Amino acid sequence: MGLIEYVRIVRRRWLTFLAVLLVCLAAAAGYAHTIPVTYKASSSMYVSMSTGTSVNDSYQGGLAAQQRVRSYLDLLTSATVAEHVIQDRGLNMSGGELRARISASSPPATSVLQASVTASTAAEARDLTDAVVAQFRRLVDELETTELGAAPAARVAVVDRAELPSAPTGPKRTRLLALGLLAGLALGFAAALLRERTDRRLRTSNDLEAVLAGSSRPDSPAVPILAILDIGLPGEVGETRRLRTRLAGDSAGKSPKLIVLTSLSPQSTPDIATKLARSLADAGARVVLVDADTTGSGSSSQLLAHTGPGLAELLRGGPALSDAVVLLPDSGIQVLPLGAIGADTPDALTTERFGTVLADLRGDFDHVVVEVAPVTAAADVLSIAPRGDATLGVVELGTSTAPQVRGALATFGSAGSSLIGIIAVSRPADPRLRLIERLRT
Repeated sequence: MGLIEYVRIVRRRWLTFLAVLLVCLAAAAGYAHTIPVTYKASSSMYVSMSTGTSVNDSYQGGLAAQQRVRSYLDLLTSATVAEHVIQDRGLNMSGGELRARISASSPPATSVLQASVTASTAAEARDLTDAVVAQFRRLVDELETTELGAAPAARVAVVDRAELPSAPTGPKRTRLLALGLLAGLALGFAAALLRERTDRRLRTSNDLEAVLAGSSRPDSPAVPILAILDIGLPGEVGETRRLRTRLAGDSAGKSPKLIVLTSLSPQSTPDIATKLARSLADAGARVVLVDADTTGSGSSSQLLAHTGPGLAELLRGGPALSDAVVLLPDSGIQVLPLGAIGADTPDALTTERFGTVLADLRGDFDHVVVEVAPVTAAADVLSIAPRGDATLGVVELGTSTAPQVRGALATFGSAGSSLIGIIAVSRPADPRLRLIERLRT
């Protein structure tokens, strides 16, 4: 997998990537705010030895001072110094707590000592540093005095007293945010990659074509994709015309008279049936659109404010066919609405009464487009498809998954022989484009 493919994954899964990135940044910022603000003050000291006045004595004294500095580092952070500071200043903390705040260092090959103390305020850090230095110097004087009343063998002088810190030393919020950003980038990409690997949705026509090829039987070719409709885009009308032409090509130059349209996706697609019917009518044909979608999501519920009888009433032996078919305004097509469906309507679609209705429509119109409930939602298409000249399946790209389409194709069973092609539908992700498309339909 190359860099370009990684970029494409991030672009497709940008919402997942951004969500993880923001969570990591928020976690880093939240953690930074839980860390108390600390200040550090430092004081430097110089260690010298009591020696003679000759050059050799001074040199030997310098070496001895450097050797003592290594021990003084431990004395600075000792429990004795800490306990003396606590007693002298009346602090409400343990010796271990204070020792954890004290640090000592010394540049290599020097007689310089540096003591540092951290505290929650700048003034406290400065005062504690001075107190630690004072107690440390007092302890050194005691340890280096070998005879009562004599001068100490070593002397510690303060070079720089502790000053009031101008800025806090912790927490390192910028560093924590940078770490959160790096973690967010890494984890965000990992989440996007995982989402890409586990997402079974069909996003492109190539994905759909692979599923159709894998679902075909060894003794029959895969069901072809006859059209890819990008709803709301300029090429939609032209692709619908090409679908009309391909239908004629698949029927030996003559467009099929009775076309059954069903969705291989879980949801109904009434707009696709309407677009196909309108395209056939634009070529000068007399077209009737039959809403046989027993889920109640067909085109008649979307396009008509119809309260009269419909297909359901005809199947119960109700009014005449001419009384149920209505003209869809500004479309050039007639519509046979579903009507008031009942529990017996799906069973009525398998009867000869329904076959008679279709036969009558064949005689009155050039094309009959029958929209049926999704194959995974109802078994109506299994009984209606054999009555038609061609059956088309509709697949929604971006929402349908490979298992859903495979299951729909498998559900066709014996009716699958009349499935002549697939219409792939890509809908705009922008809600405003969806609204425009709905108004246009």
